[in-house]
Amino acid sequence: MLRLIGGIALATGLCLASSARAQPASAAGEPAPAKPSDAPLPSCLDQTIREQLGAELKPRGVQKRDFQKDNKLVLVAHGGLYGGDLTSSSWIAGGSLGYFFTEDLGIQAEFDLTPLTLDLDSPLNKFFGDNRFEPGMAYVALGNLMWSPIHAKLKTGGGIVHADIMLFAGGGRMFHDAVQGLSFDAGMAIDLFVTKVMTIRLDTRDLMAVEEVAGETRYTNNFVTTAGLALWIPSGL
Repeated sequence: MLRLIGGIALATGLCLASSARAQPASAAGEPAPAKPSDAPLPSCLDQTIREQLGAELKPRGVQKRDFQKDNKLVLVAHGGLYGGDLTSSSWIAGGSLGYFFTEDLGIQAEFDLTPLTLDLDSPLNKFFGDNRFEPGMAYVALGNLMWSPIHAKLKTGGGIVHADIMLFAGGGRMFHDAVQGLSFDAGMAIDLFVTKVMTIRLDTRDLMAVEEVAGETRYTNNFVTTAGLALWIPSGL
């Protein structure tokens, strides 16, 4: 950088000196500028800057992705937190199997399990004299459409990690006595490509379902966040 600044300064001085010597000859044909700042810069200065920048900077251009997803199966194992709207927060665990038609579009089938409990159930039982809510394991089966519109690069430590930011939405069933009808979900995920065949996946979603808990029935928005490992398998298609 110091070499670049020095070279530009030297070229500026030489160009200004040469233009000063050539000024009397051109003064007869053209009027002198009103102020020195109005005078155009010498063309040799532009050439010197281009040469210096060309020596210091190397154009990168468009770089190819180092990980290809199209026509690959992805097997995910994950776990995290289930924040119930009417029920208590608890753990959630499961996995999914997906397939990407292109780099940006894919489908996914997911199966999870989480215990549905109600911390206020014991005081309500004592007050009403009966069991107002039956806790138990809930099984969640969903199908999602995956869309990956953004490819990012994250600088971590001394290297760069490639990542895909994905949006997804779909529907299915949440199997529990307190849940009625179909369930739907929508959210986003990020895949961190740590190796050629494995990624770290972080996702968050809104799991929507009609639930009847402690005498109240309404449409619920349950917050789910998970982290897991994804294994990418060539499909051979």
